[in-house]
Amino acid sequence: MMITDKQGHKRLKRPSPFLGACVAVAVLALLLVIYNFSKPVPMVGSKTITIDVIYKDGSEDSYHVTTEAQYLKEAVDDIPKLTIEGTTTEEYGLMMITVNGVRADYTQDGAYWALLLDHEPCNYGISMQPIKDGENYSIVYTPADQ
Repeated sequence: MMITDKQGHKRLKRPSPFLGACVAVAVLALLLVIYNFSKPVPMVGSKTITIDVIYKDGSEDSYHVTTEAQYLKEAVDDIPKLTIEGTTTEEYGLMMITVNGVRADYTQDGAYWALLLDHEPCNYGISMQPIKDGENYSIVYTPADQ
């Protein structure tokens, strides 16, 4: 909105801080709605998946599991010979640092364990990745130079 001062100069009227706050609340509400419609939906019931662990030297271990789990971390917990350790946060879940005793610590040397679904990066971490019957996952040691 344009206003004119005493000297006849036209100036823009500043919007109210209340209006800015209302817009911010509306944007946050919209983002929350979008998140609720796009969050991962786990599959209920029995499913069989494959998990391959590919180490730094190219060797690999393969695990087949039939599980009732809905998320990948829960399915991993059903495999006694597959151990995954790391740090957990509420926001991101488990950050994999050690897989089957092999450490890949990004903070020390830039290496990390990548999580792939059918050779493509997963959209979620291992704790939040929903699983479906017949899927193939890879946990790949990835050095800093890649």
